[in-house]
Amino acid sequence: MKNIHLSVLLLSLLTACGGGSGDTTNTSNNAPAGNDSVDNDVAGDSNNGGAADTPAQNFGQPSNSQIRPGVIVTAMGSQCTSNFIFSDGSSNFYIGAAAHCFSPDSNSGADPCVARNEALGIPVEIENAAFMGSLAYSSWQSMQDDGETAGSGICTGNDFALVKIDARDHANVHPAARVFQGPTALFTGDANIGDDIFTYGQSPFSLQQAKTGSIQSQTPDGWIYSVSLSSPGVPGDSGSAVLHESGKALGVLSTLNACIGLCPVASNGVVNLEMALTYAQSQFNPGLKLISWDTFSP
Repeated sequence: MKNIHLSVLLLSLLTACGGGSGDTTNTSNNAPAGNDSVDNDVAGDSNNGGAADTPAQNFGQPSNSQIRPGVIVTAMGSQCTSNFIFSDGSSNFYIGAAAHCFSPDSNSGADPCVARNEALGIPVEIENAAFMGSLAYSSWQSMQDDGETAGSGICTGNDFALVKIDARDHANVHPAARVFQGPTALFTGDANIGDDIFTYGQSPFSLQQAKTGSIQSQTPDGWIYSVSLSSPGVPGDSGSAVLHESGKALGVLSTLNACIGLCPVASNGVVNLEMALTYAQSQFNPGLKLISWDTFSP
């Protein structure tokens, strides 16, 4: 069985999401759509024991014109779907993606711990943003910098990136995932085989954006869940938010498990978000937190 990373080049080439170029700001002077302001008064804690998420703030009701989990992120003409919204304990917002979206080697067979990566700081277009974001963190680059061993479970499983949202777009940020809303908190520990999951991707190759499914297995090291979906995630769905049936943030859609010859039901690989976030906290910012949203509508 071969794992194929789910990035997509818009010219129908199955390659990685590359870096962007040009000015780091959009020339438009229009104010962001959606909420006029973000009220930072913290609401009741929806954590329910999770140690690495920020309680839902008073963002108001979500709309399709906002920067939310499920919007497209684009660099160098390649696109992926974003996952959750994060903060770093100060004034910065980030939107999650898959690290392989920013590597030209994502589908070349190169191990993530030796693959080429776009430079941190490259401009990234974010759907519904008035200004360009920038690549702030890539697990693939961080693992190389930290000397992780190629072929190890962490190298093949840790596929997570963060795009910094321009401060001028902060008023238009909302943490609620498209269609299903949530995440109510970060999922901690191991999920059970058979648990239901929910995800939303914007691949141009798929007729179904909102998908449901269930967990089929988990790698022994805990990094990857194998999941079946109502419509398998395909190139362009990379980085999508995966929600557990509890409404908590479970993972990041990363790979298509493709078979040669006779195959069982097509499945996708989902990165364990708790483990990916813990690694990002150790390598990027210890204050990094998931931003939650109280409402979950599976």
